[in-house]
Amino acid sequence: MQISAIFIILGLALLLALPQTALGELPSTVSADEIMVKIRLGLPVEYDKVAISGNLTSERLGLTAKQILRIPFEVKMPASDEPMQSNSSIVIRNSIVYGRVDFSNTLFHKPVVFENTFFMENASFENSLFEEDIGFVHSMFLKNASFADSSFNAKANFSQSYFKGSASFYGTQFGGIADFSLARFYTDALFASSQFQSNMAFGKTDFRGKSNFKGAVFGQDAQFNETKFEKESSFERTNFAGSVQFSGPVFNSTADFNSAQFSGEARFNEAQFIGPALFAGARFSDLAEFKDCHFPAGADFTESDFGIDATFCNTSFGQRADFTASDFLGFADFCGSNFACDADFSNCSFRGPADFSRSAFNEKINLYDAQFRKNVHFESSKINNINLTQARYEWLFLKWDSINHLEFDDNAYQRLINNYKKLQWYGDSSDCNSTYMGTAAQEAPNESHLWIIDGIRSIVLGGNSSHLPDLIF
Repeated sequence: MQISAIFIILGLALLLALPQTALGELPSTVSADEIMVKIRLGLPVEYDKVAISGNLTSERLGLTAKQILRIPFEVKMPASDEPMQSNSSIVIRNSIVYGRVDFSNTLFHKPVVFENTFFMENASFENSLFEEDIGFVHSMFLKNASFADSSFNAKANFSQSYFKGSASFYGTQFGGIADFSLARFYTDALFASSQFQSNMAFGKTDFRGKSNFKGAVFGQDAQFNETKFEKESSFERTNFAGSVQFSGPVFNSTADFNSAQFSGEARFNEAQFIGPALFAGARFSDLAEFKDCHFPAGADFTESDFGIDATFCNTSFGQRADFTASDFLGFADFCGSNFACDADFSNCSFRGPADFSRSAFNEKINLYDAQFRKNVHFESSKINNINLTQARYEWLFLKWDSINHLEFDDNAYQRLINNYKKLQWYGDSSDCNSTYMGTAAQEAPNESHLWIIDGIRSIVLGGNSSHLPDLIF
């Protein structure tokens, strides 16, 4: 049995299960022309538990009421450059629309409601204006649905709606609250270049196809809590002017937030990025939270800006975590995080405190040319390999026994030894120096240069190096 037939049967079953509906009662049939005549005359359109036969098309609003009834809906009407006008309130509930729906280029001056309604053919409301509330709550679009380049001046409610075909909201303007919570998109969903001027919600929404929000603008608060993205999702160059929440979402494929702008608080707590997470060039002007997140396919935050605090505590990175050339203006919190592969913070600027305590770096952490203007904490961390070449810091709280290997660089070793002395961690200073001497000897190209190593040892430890333990020969 085809999926469409299954949906029809399920829909009929829902209709029959409604209160005050007899067990054997089937929806009565209403002609689409009857509805179009009412819209043409500005009369209220109110139907419940009906099956609508024929096409609902705005082109017929250019006819008189008599012409609508006389001319078959199959006859194609000439296109009009002027928008069609609808002065009727439209409320259709618990119904099935068997024909095509095309209200493109239409001005709806009163509320439009299609609640718990099945659209069996394509439904288009492109380039239309809705001046009052509209609702498609718990409706099902079994083929393509398009609201591209339309404007909703009031609330737009699509909660619990199902889109079996493609769904296009490209360039759509949402002036009031937009609610897509619990909606399900079975194929591609296009919201690129759309604008949400008020609060919007995609809570527990299920995107089973590709979802595209590229270049969209969210003027107020946006909510994507527990949303599922089965295929690629793009928020590239998206502008979040208000706060945004992605608490507990699942991205099963690539999540692209490259060059996205976050003006308010951005919370991605407990997010699961099963595919690659791309945040290159992203701008976080307010708090950025990625607590308890999972990045099994790695994360790219290269050249990103974190304007206030950035929190990645208790987060796991299964592949490369790349923060190259990023700027942290506030507190950078990576405490308790796990980096299974390389973590790259080279050329980063940390203007506030940085906390990597209780974190595990199973491969390499690269801090080449990183600048820390406040304290850096690595207490109780485990580091397999670290590069501190040209890294600048004042106070580095990193115990020597937490480091398995420090990549050799004279200045990096000497800075670290001096850091331990300032902290009065003399045991760490001595152990670090011992490793430095041994590594320096191994790095020396030949024995003719060993006198340089001995001189360095004298400078670091002071006094006559001949009285020191023989660490070279």
